[in-house]
Amino acid sequence: MRDIVIEGGLVWAGPRELHRDGLVHIRDGVVVHAGPADGVDVPPGTPRLDAAGCTVLPGLVDAHVHLTTNSDHRHVVTSDTFRGQVSRPAKLLHGLRNAHRALAAGFTTLRVMGHRDVGEIELRDAIEEGLAVGPRLLVAPWWITMTNGHGDLFYPPYTPRRRWDTADGVDECRTLVRLQARKGADFIKVMASGGMSRGEQPHWPNYSVAELRAIVEEAHDMDLKVAAHALSVEGIRRSLEAGVDSIEHGSFLDEEAAAEMARQGTFLVPTMAFNDWCQREGTRRGLSPQGVEDLREAHDRTIESLALARAAGVRIVMGTDSSGTLCPFGAHARELELYVEHGMPTEEALATATTTAAQLLGRPEIGALRPGCAGDALVVEGDVLSDIGLLAGHVRHVVRAGTDLTEHLRATGEVLDLAP
Repeated sequence: MRDIVIEGGLVWAGPRELHRDGLVHIRDGVVVHAGPADGVDVPPGTPRLDAAGCTVLPGLVDAHVHLTTNSDHRHVVTSDTFRGQVSRPAKLLHGLRNAHRALAAGFTTLRVMGHRDVGEIELRDAIEEGLAVGPRLLVAPWWITMTNGHGDLFYPPYTPRRRWDTADGVDECRTLVRLQARKGADFIKVMASGGMSRGEQPHWPNYSVAELRAIVEEAHDMDLKVAAHALSVEGIRRSLEAGVDSIEHGSFLDEEAAAEMARQGTFLVPTMAFNDWCQREGTRRGLSPQGVEDLREAHDRTIESLALARAAGVRIVMGTDSSGTLCPFGAHARELELYVEHGMPTEEALATATTTAAQLLGRPEIGALRPGCAGDALVVEGDVLSDIGLLAGHVRHVVRAGTDLTEHLRATGEVLDLAP
């Protein structure tokens, strides 16, 4: 049954849409009412959730996750070891467990930076067809990276390279976009700068403007958006010149690039949580002390970049870079806490994971509690608008497409206490 009523709570339906002692009615998996309780005709026998003393929110979106990564927090392994030595079926099983943890934390939609041939596309489809329980997934089947680029160097040197693991030159870039579209891509991810992998530097640009523009043109021709991994200002500049839809990370953003992002309407997905976890707990989560130190500058600059972007009017979308034990699934709300800690009003922070995220994803049916929207909601104990920290560990109910999944998730042990 996909009908449910959530009543008696503080209903935050979206920015500037607040209803006290409100009521949300979801019928056949779709919101039919979100607002005052007076005069709402609810069919007899409809399941009801008591939200008194709670905040009711739309299902949240994490727009940058690496789903098929280590879910076993009892056995911490380095990312290199996991990527290079764990089988594809095992990775998918880890991914399903990670998806359940995200859902239990109230994140009903994930934008997945996919791993090649692991099965995330098939998992997405199984969830949509009701064959598996999980959040809504939007998947890039694989990244597009140049030889000696961030994606190429992301894998250990002993890992055999296959055709299409890298693409060099305009023609190969176009071909790879077409291949990913045929695979079932929801969007395209391209590596436009270096990162923190062994043998590279974050200030290295990856790809020429011509190559990036070819990727964007091919993707946009097929109604696919392009997410650009870009830490360095040169990588950001080239990505903007090519017309990408979002900058992922943007650690070394400057004022000029921020102004151009605002002018073009390019989104920023800051992924502050990853660096935050690494700085606080990195050595317990598989990083060496030197690895923690290597990430320190990016951590500090990402905080500055968020301020620059907000001052310029750039649209911010919440994304954690959740990845294995380094940035654990289930603790996604830490990203929103960081936004508030660094000056963002709580309602603006919530918008990054709801309405603004829906704009980036091109999915107007999610991210709000309005008639016609998907029936995804969460009930959180207390007043989240007064304390964003309540999102971590105080989710009472998770509703996905009109079905309360809380007991299912508790039974599988995926309601975790991962708050920092």
